[in-house]
Amino acid sequence: MFERIETERLILRKAEARDLELIWRRVWSDERLAATMLWTPTKTREEAASRHERTVAYQADNCAWFVCLRETDEPIGFGGMREIEPGVWDETGLCIAKDWQGRGYGKEMLRALLDLAFRKLGGQRFLYSCFHGNEASAALCKSCGFVYTHSSEDVRQRDGYVYLCDHYELKREACCDPDDPTL
Repeated sequence: MFERIETERLILRKAEARDLELIWRRVWSDERLAATMLWTPTKTREEAASRHERTVAYQADNCAWFVCLRETDEPIGFGGMREIEPGVWDETGLCIAKDWQGRGYGKEMLRALLDLAFRKLGGQRFLYSCFHGNEASAALCKSCGFVYTHSSEDVRQRDGYVYLCDHYELKREACCDPDDPTL
């Protein structure tokens, strides 16, 4: 399954042992990032090591990657997707570390996932969701052509927090021309 995806400035690749310190410090320990995500912030190196092991195992069998800078191959985030029914893909979490936000890396990652889902895997629809009020995430998906469909109330499992989740959808025909190599 797609071990590596390269874009102009990024490499989406499976987690490696050498990534532990950087992904922990840049992403997993950031409580502000976790506030609008479903994952729990990682406070200690021991927790990070355990999380890293789980991440490696998960990524091995799923469409999930660390997002790395192409120049240095250092992780600055993560992203993934899953097929929830034939031809329908759903993002499973997209995150870029705060020091790299606002530079277009999130959009570049999302466009790579859309390319994979629509062009390489024959998907027909791609679903995206984010916490209501997460304006950066909503702006990201809208910038790639996603359309708002509805909101729903949900509960974050880690702490019982009840939140409003906004849902978006992008259909293949609205996204790309199959003969055009760029999205």
